[in-house]
Amino acid sequence: MPKTVVTTDRLMKPIAHFSHGVRVGDVIHLGAAAGTDPQRRLAGEAPGLADMTAQVERLFDNFEIALGLLGGGLRDVVRFRSFVADWRDLAAYDEVYRRRFGDRRPSTVTLGTWGFPLPQATVEAELIAVVGRAREHLASGLRVGSHHWHTASPSDDRGAVVGGSDAGAQTEHALRDLASALEAAGLSARDVVMVNVSLADVRHYPAFEAAYARFFPPPCPARTIVATSLCHPAQLVEIESTAVAGGGRPVGGLGALTALRGVSPAMLADDELYIGGQLGVAADGSLPGDAEQQTRAAWARVRALLEEVGMAVEDVVRTSNVLTDWRHYAPYNAGYGAFVAAPYPPRATVVGALPDPRALVQIEAVAHRAGRDATVLEANPPSA
Repeated sequence: MPKTVVTTDRLMKPIAHFSHGVRVGDVIHLGAAAGTDPQRRLAGEAPGLADMTAQVERLFDNFEIALGLLGGGLRDVVRFRSFVADWRDLAAYDEVYRRRFGDRRPSTVTLGTWGFPLPQATVEAELIAVVGRAREHLASGLRVGSHHWHTASPSDDRGAVVGGSDAGAQTEHALRDLASALEAAGLSARDVVMVNVSLADVRHYPAFEAAYARFFPPPCPARTIVATSLCHPAQLVEIESTAVAGGGRPVGGLGALTALRGVSPAMLADDELYIGGQLGVAADGSLPGDAEQQTRAAWARVRALLEEVGMAVEDVVRTSNVLTDWRHYAPYNAGYGAFVAAPYPPRATVVGALPDPRALVQIEAVAHRAGRDATVLEANPPSA
């Protein structure tokens, strides 16, 4: 059965190989959206002035349009990842975020990034929604059915960062926060299938890794790690987790090239495959110097993980991508487009630093066994 395509003229036509969203069963994945109209004009009244309030209002309008076309709404959002280009705009962003979500706030993380593909964009975000399911707001974290999402930070009850300037100590505090959140949901570290780690400085990676490796027993979750600026200037680490009751089984048919203590290349939980951040490593363990080659090599690794569990690229429902430099955007798109076909899965692409200094590209993906039969939302805006 082919994918069902829903079109709209109310959203921006994507500038590369991605759609606005995908629905599989009762789960909706929306890729990165910005505060633009269908002609890619950024919201705001003052010419030449980037207006965070106007852009984030339009961002939420666009999400409401996309969710509505896929049968959901903001009330169904369970995970929300946003990226801001300038922390001086954070107060304006937060005010709109709180008002639009009200008391039904999802598991949330706000990260910094060095600009966006659209010049003068101040904010982008991506989300996951689960339609029509009861959700349980816990002291920390959010549970819907067998799934649990949580963002763990090294902070106390007043929001103050603890652990000083020691990345290892901050990691331990964040992991204790995660352990408490899982326990409150009736889960444990063994149920975690995917971890997204943000570091304030890539040089903190060794200290983080030493603390992290002591926390997760085998089989270890899949993981994506990137260095970018964090919400609090004293914060060195933030950890997002996705857990599924009963956990998952590790998938790693790529052998030694993906071997890393405490990390599985991917985790299969029921019908979902969570693929951690894949670098463009060649067969001999080297990283090509060209961004297009690295993108192709990373996608080849993603495809091999899919094939190990009987899936294909057509089953991918979302990708999250990291570039180390926006000047690699064109060759990255060339390599990316060689592996996906319309209707494309939604995606987000941001700039950050990666633990391997040779790496230019990182690709994370989520796939579902019914992904090839998904409903995909595409834009077909009118001409200006």
